[in-house]
Amino acid sequence: MARGLPGATFSVLVVLFAREASAAPRCELGPHAWLEGRIADGSEKLARAVDARRGETLDVFVAVPGKLDGRAVVFGESGARGRVSWTGAGCPGATVSWRRVEPRMQHQATPAPNADVALYANAVIFGPKHGTWIGFDHIEYFDSPIDSPILGTGGWTLHVADAAPTEPTARKRDTALLPFGTMRLAAAVAAGSQAAATPGAGDTPGGAIADSVFRYSFRRDDGFVGWLTSFFNVPYVFGSAGKGAKSQAERRVGADCADVLVAALRRTGARNFEYASVMYLIDHLPHVSAPAEIAACAPSSACAAATPPLHFGRDVRPGDLLALDYVGVAELPRPWDHIVAVVEDRGPNGVADGVLGPDDLVADSGDAAGLKFAPLREQGAVRVVVLRPPANVSEAGARSRRDQPP
Repeated sequence: MARGLPGATFSVLVVLFAREASAAPRCELGPHAWLEGRIADGSEKLARAVDARRGETLDVFVAVPGKLDGRAVVFGESGARGRVSWTGAGCPGATVSWRRVEPRMQHQATPAPNADVALYANAVIFGPKHGTWIGFDHIEYFDSPIDSPILGTGGWTLHVADAAPTEPTARKRDTALLPFGTMRLAAAVAAGSQAAATPGAGDTPGGAIADSVFRYSFRRDDGFVGWLTSFFNVPYVFGSAGKGAKSQAERRVGADCADVLVAALRRTGARNFEYASVMYLIDHLPHVSAPAEIAACAPSSACAAATPPLHFGRDVRPGDLLALDYVGVAELPRPWDHIVAVVEDRGPNGVADGVLGPDDLVADSGDAAGLKFAPLREQGAVRVVVLRPPANVSEAGARSRRDQPP
């Protein structure tokens, strides 16, 4: 019998080893997570904010610090170095719920700083103190569940093809433009009694969405007007502020009429072009034309072109800026009140007529819709001057404070 003990001991050890090898791994989720994404073709590194062009798609991944058999890891399904697959490690089933995070386009649940004006504003709107700094406004956000198809076992990966909003005011634009703009995402992971969540709509330090909330933007193309389309869904904030990378417009938190144009110009490569007021742009950009006037024009009526006439190709072209002075509006005491960008030559019935007039399409940010493409006629009776930003602004470009509003 004694001679059989070594073999029996070996058999017991094999059984014990097999049982240990087949034991489920110990998988622990930390409470805090984040989202990271990249263009779906894998050509770029993972990032917590991604800019995409029309026709591209994004893969967005949940990343959750945790432990695998006591070893610190970051769980995620991206396949990137430093990420451990929750499913590939044999961890028990987990579910992931995804949410859009969007801004309300004006005050709804919180008081506005300007009486009887629901717009977001860091400064006084109208009257003798128009433009006086108030302080950073509180921007409202909400989230909504995403029901679109989710890739990856347990839903750890979200496939994204557009930035179409659900907020009703932001959706009031041409259907062809709805896929473009900026959107944010949040997610929550649940595995048994364990849970982890990414930053979301409730993370608003200083009244604006936290940079840790995943942001993605889709644009029409790489030109100036194309980059402008990535700023759809970004609220209008009168007197938007902040310098360089900390600018509200740069972070796509909110933008006034001047800052949204500067933000798009910076994306085209003019990184030295600093955020500036309307008057600063007027004072420092080349004037292509002398001032001209455009009369107020009802939507159904025939509309006169600018006086004196401004011709497309010679006096004005898409991508130029139009500084506007609202004729006879006493509530706006400044000599120049607003600024827009020329998008397209459109005459009566939508056919190009070669001259600047009320039917031409402009990029305008000045109300609760945020940035929109709309006919110039919506501005009413205005005096205009055409400004042409350089292709790449350097030391001669706009350098202005953002400590005070425009």
